[in-house]
Amino acid sequence: MKILVLSDSHQQPMDHIFSASYDAIIHCGDYGPSKELLTSYRAYFVRGNCDLDGVKHWVGELFSRKILITHGDLEEVKTHRDFLLRLALELKAEVVFFGHTHRQEVFESSGILFVNPGAYPDYVEITDYEMVLYHQGQRKKMKYKW
Repeated sequence: MKILVLSDSHQQPMDHIFSASYDAIIHCGDYGPSKELLTSYRAYFVRGNCDLDGVKHWVGELFSRKILITHGDLEEVKTHRDFLLRLALELKAEVVFFGHTHRQEVFESSGILFVNPGAYPDYVEITDYEMVLYHQGQRKKMKYKW
């Protein structure tokens, strides 16, 4: 299993990062002109505050984990995480992917994993046994069991 997680790409072209080597692609909103590209790769994506259409939240099962994808603007993630945590608990999510802050971060709260890939060109790759954060051309590996 290999998952690509992106967010806040805005007007930047992303075709070079997509490949068939990903089992799933997640975009946490503000995808700009890349909606057709995301759709062609059957990506899971939500509408950000700069997008015109799409769902604001996606909840479902992915590789046996219940996930929530949101942009984060409705949950006010730039000021606090209370609404995001409450939503995740209500939906019984195990993993939450979000964006909006343009800051890459990974944390756990109430047994739920939260992943913000940061603003593209930053991104995150998740495999069965590790999570790799790509930030300003640097790689940071984290041991992680999906």
